[in-house]
Amino acid sequence: MKISKSLPLVLVPLLLASSALGQLRRPGIVTVEREDRTSSRLVKEDGAIYLEEMMVEEVFGKTTSAAPIYSTLSADRWLGNLIPGQKAVLLAVSEKAYRVRAQAKQGQVAGWVSKAAVAGFPEGFEENLREFHARWVVVKELIEKHQVALGMTVEEVTASIGPPDKRSSKITGEGRTDALEYISYERVPQTGLSYDSFGRPVPTTQYIEVESGRVTIEFSDDMVTAISETEGIDLAVNGAYRVVPRPIVLF
Repeated sequence: MKISKSLPLVLVPLLLASSALGQLRRPGIVTVEREDRTSSRLVKEDGAIYLEEMMVEEVFGKTTSAAPIYSTLSADRWLGNLIPGQKAVLLAVSEKAYRVRAQAKQGQVAGWVSKAAVAGFPEGFEENLREFHARWVVVKELIEKHQVALGMTVEEVTASIGPPDKRSSKITGEGRTDALEYISYERVPQTGLSYDSFGRPVPTTQYIEVESGRVTIEFSDDMVTAISETEGIDLAVNGAYRVVPRPIVLF
């Protein structure tokens, strides 16, 4: 299994506002500032894997025969016949068919076609794709809940909880280790005395920022290898950190 340093989810981190408890800084929420490929209005077939949700770059194959192409897996609406030897963009994969965007005799169409009608994908592509998708589902859930796990990449962590307060690196005989540090603060009141224009003491309250929590996330080869935290930040799942599989290279 090969390792990838690319992230299928292109998400831009945004810091959270202060919470009701007065905490000034927390790991951030995530918003999408580009075209949201995950919010397609396409009616999806059960059991199919849709590439546009996961990948930034398109995957190309080539049509091999003048096969019919249909709007659904059940072939309830014929869209046309593919033109052999044309480039086809792979949109989704099911057990028995590919969903592609390609040129047909009736014009450009997007629909389901027999796998025998499209070629050009590397050996083991579908097996890798299913492993890729299984990991993507887990990481997507972690990001939506603003949590981290062992095995996530730097980009996945920052997509989930925002940019760090500090970055550091350490080089030893065993290699290089990078770390991201997140710090949370809270406002703590301090009461003192000041004096008015007549010299009379007046009680006053000032708020100072005090560190309330810290988490350090260590990386090796762009993957989370260790997480340490203090009270104030909880990025675990039910009190424990999950482990996600290593990233997959499709081809």
